[in-house]
Amino acid sequence: MTYQALYRKWRPLTFDDLVGQEHISRTLQNEIINDRVAHAYLFCGTRGTGKTSTAKIFARALNCTNPQNGNPCNICDTCKGILDGSIMDVYEMDAASNNGVDNIREIRDEVAYTPSHGKYKIYIIDEVHMLSGGAFNALLKTLEEPPSHVIFILATTEPHKIPATILSRCQRFDFRRITINDIAARLLKISAAEGINITPDAAEVIASIADGSMRDAVSALDQCAARGLEEIRAADVSNILGIADKANLFAIAEAIADGDTSVALVEIGSLIDHGAEVLNLFEDLISHYRNLLICKASGGNASSAAALIDKTEDAAAKYLAQAEKYTNAQIIRNITILSEYVLTAKWMSQPRVALEMAIVRATAHEEQRTDSGTQKSIENKVPVTKPVPEPIKVPAPEPKPEPISAPQPPVPAAESVPKPPPPSPAAEPAAEMKADVPKDQLWAEALNAIKAKSKQLFGFLSPAKVNISGNTAEIAIANSIAYERVGTPEGIKYLEDLFLQLGGEQMTVSVTKGSGGETANATAPQFDGIDEIIEKQEQFGDVMQVE
Repeated sequence: MTYQALYRKWRPLTFDDLVGQEHISRTLQNEIINDRVAHAYLFCGTRGTGKTSTAKIFARALNCTNPQNGNPCNICDTCKGILDGSIMDVYEMDAASNNGVDNIREIRDEVAYTPSHGKYKIYIIDEVHMLSGGAFNALLKTLEEPPSHVIFILATTEPHKIPATILSRCQRFDFRRITINDIAARLLKISAAEGINITPDAAEVIASIADGSMRDAVSALDQCAARGLEEIRAADVSNILGIADKANLFAIAEAIADGDTSVALVEIGSLIDHGAEVLNLFEDLISHYRNLLICKASGGNASSAAALIDKTEDAAAKYLAQAEKYTNAQIIRNITILSEYVLTAKWMSQPRVALEMAIVRATAHEEQRTDSGTQKSIENKVPVTKPVPEPIKVPAPEPKPEPISAPQPPVPAAESVPKPPPPSPAAEPAAEMKADVPKDQLWAEALNAIKAKSKQLFGFLSPAKVNISGNTAEIAIANSIAYERVGTPEGIKYLEDLFLQLGGEQMTVSVTKGSGGETANATAPQFDGIDEIIEKQEQFGDVMQVE
């Protein structure tokens, strides 16, 4: 006899065989028992959750001559005929390949005929969201008022693509993703019946990669059984299916927590050499850190953590133990790094490089965790050297009088600097203007000092708009990168210290996102690009070609 795939051989035959969908099976059974059957149903859910199997069970139960508590008996002639396809009262159509108006018109013409054997003529339309707009319109009137002997069962993975006029005429049932524990229990039951020797942890690994789909899990079990091993272990499942073993994921996360780049890269290389896909490794690591985050937020309770991450309590305990090495901010940081680099890996010719870059960045010493989980260094953002730069020698400004409102402090006798005479009332406006001049010159002198220290920071700040008023300096930077790197607490502190050294007064600096342009001070120097050309000449030599 030809071999039959396990997922077909073990397709549920009664509502009791359905796994993880008790809320739906119980409702449908009660409708059959109480003879309260609707004329149209919509089954929604992800792949492998039992939509089509439930539709077939429901169709047989409606036409069964000897139903058992709402279940089909599967032994009467009608049930057997529907199972082997010899009775045409149950019609299945795949809307993915039959999505035209003509296909629906054929159904509309056939519904007038009564069933040949059973009580109902049932139409199961799978992937109904694939129907064209014209096909939905052709189905609408028939779906709204079908003959009493006709029942429609629509199945879809994307209910949001179905017109509201169709949705409002159906009883909707949403199929849940099947939990890992339920899938693992089903796999162990199938393995026992088929003589497959598999360990519980191996069944759990298969269930975890199935992503809530029973069909995917049974297909993976079939693939592992074909290997012919005496016993299927968790490590065997990882090798056969080309996925990351949980032990490897824990080892990588452990190395990242310890800042050990070498060990983490060795683990990554071993997984890739054994056939693991790079993009799958990204997703596995993100999922692993997600589990750590949820377990850490669960308050240390293994039972509640297991329910939240859909794992066994033993697995949740391992996640809880490793989560103690991280803070929430550190876990979120690593998830962010992996999420950024997985996007890069999708367009790189060598995606492995992106994964290795992510691991190196996650374990880099200069980005090690702090107790608050935040990055306190401004390194690689604003080229500021610490401690505060040494005083910069600039030409001494002319002696300036103190503001009129401030009392003139007495000059000690030892001082040789003459005290400026008090201004006359007629000269008060001129005195105020003269007092503002050093403020305007202050930004120009600050730019000269910055340029001597860092041409990159000078390039960030030279196009900025600056408004100096009193003891406040407002700096508006249009460039987003320059704004992000200068407008940090460390960058602002650097500018305030620089103003203090040059002007001798403490000033408050604020950095805002501006619209760009030249500086607001009339006396600020205007740069025409000559300095940049000189800098390039120093880097590349005397011969330059400018186009």
